[in-house]
Amino acid sequence: MKIKRAALAAALAALVGAAPAWAGDLAGAKAFVAWLYSHYPPQVRRDSFDVFGAQSTRIFHASLLDLIRQDDKAGDDQAPDLYGDPLCDCQNTFGMSFAVRSVRAGEFGRASATVVRRGEGSDDETITLDLALTGDGWRVYDVGTRDTPSLRAFLIDSTQAWKGR
Repeated sequence: MKIKRAALAAALAALVGAAPAWAGDLAGAKAFVAWLYSHYPPQVRRDSFDVFGAQSTRIFHASLLDLIRQDDKAGDDQAPDLYGDPLCDCQNTFGMSFAVRSVRAGEFGRASATVVRRGEGSDDETITLDLALTGDGWRVYDVGTRDTPSLRAFLIDSTQAWKGR
C-alpha cells in the first residue's frame, strides 16, 4: 500500500511540476502561429516568405515536410497534387487578411490553432493548424481547411495514388 501511495504521489508531483512548463510551451505555440501569419500582410506589401523554401524546416514538422517533398517529386509527367500555400489555403494573398482566433493546448507537446482568412468578395475560410512541439520548437504537423480537412491525409493518399501507377 505504501508503494502505491508513493508511486501516486510521485506521479502527481511530476504532473504538477510539468504544468508551468506546459503553460510556457503554449505561449511558445501562440508566438509561433503569430510569427507564421505575420508574413501574410493584409494589403500591398508582401515579404518574400516561401513556405517551401529555406524556412520550410522552421515551419513544418519533419514528417509533413517529407510528405510535401514526396508529392513534389511525383514524377516528370505528373504535377504535384499540392498547389499553393497550405498555410493560407491560397495561391495569392492579394486582398486577404488573416486573424489568429485561438491557440489551444492539446495533449502534452501538441496544440491546435484556428486562423480565419478573409478575402475581398469571398467567404471567410477557417484554417486549422495541428502543432507539434519538437526539440527545435513548434512546427505545423497538419493543416485543415473546409476542402481539405487534413493536408497530411491528402498527401498520403496522393503519394500512394501516383506510386501505384
